[in-house]
Amino acid sequence: MEQSKRNNSKKSWLLVKFLIAGASLWFIYQTLLGKASLKEWLEVIRVAVKTDNHPQLFALVMLMMLINWSLEAVKWRMMISKIETLGFFRSLEAVFSGLTVSFFTPNRVGEFAGRVFHLGKADRIEATLITVVENLSQLIITLVAGSIFSIVYIHHFVSIPDFIRIALSILLFLFALSCVLLYLNVSILQRISGNSKRVKSWHHYLRVFSLYSSRELFVVLFLAAIRYLVFSTQFYLLLILFGIQINFWLSLVLISMTYFAMTIVPTIAWLELGIRGTVAAYFFSAVVLDISGVVNASITLWIINVVVPALIGSLFVFGFKLGKRREQ
Repeated sequence: MEQSKRNNSKKSWLLVKFLIAGASLWFIYQTLLGKASLKEWLEVIRVAVKTDNHPQLFALVMLMMLINWSLEAVKWRMMISKIETLGFFRSLEAVFSGLTVSFFTPNRVGEFAGRVFHLGKADRIEATLITVVENLSQLIITLVAGSIFSIVYIHHFVSIPDFIRIALSILLFLFALSCVLLYLNVSILQRISGNSKRVKSWHHYLRVFSLYSSRELFVVLFLAAIRYLVFSTQFYLLLILFGIQINFWLSLVLISMTYFAMTIVPTIAWLELGIRGTVAAYFFSAVVLDISGVVNASITLWIINVVVPALIGSLFVFGFKLGKRREQ
């Protein structure tokens, strides 16, 4: 009887894996392959890559995709090592499959499940909370970079009275500083929760917030900053590929503004295609006359950095484990 239940459980779990992989592939198809404009986009890519030294440029952008997500895998592996040891490639598989699951969930919340189900021993809730903390590092860097470059943006592209400009600059700087300080002292969350009766039952899970020293969190932030520079450089290289002649530092300001705006727009991965292009076009329109290259660069970056890894991750979904629950 027990063996029969175990077999049924395995069959049900395998079905869930197929459903997850199938749902992701369907949404990717509906988002990309189901669009009549895909042929036009592929033709634009073909023409752009054929010119000058652009084949090498495009290959470099693809290579940087692997660097981008490898850095994310290193970050997550460092954080999750407090409760379970993983190899680099297992961590990379988890990151890719997390993208697969996140593709059809609001604000990519499915990414947490996609990662933690690659763990065999760690408690699922603790692992999810650690993944949230690790993901916050990238959000913090996006907010910090966005805040700092917003100061540059309002000084050069926004016509407002000087006193308002100065006040906004001070507020943005203080906001960036506060984000960093709060992240480096994330353990305060456990102390705060310890005084709340409502979350007392969760207290043994919330201990994960105190597992990391400020130094360890700073290293994670540093890796997040490098990763931010990697995918921002990808964006810049794609702008060059699509014929946009722009200074790197100016492009970094506008790219950071695009990412900054995207962080406050609730969305689902498969809806990001249009939103990203629109937001990027808005900011780059201040310095670029023909924004079609900007839109093409934004779409291409999204396909390379989100769609391709999500497709790869659909294979790793079948490595999900049921795992064990903590003994209460």
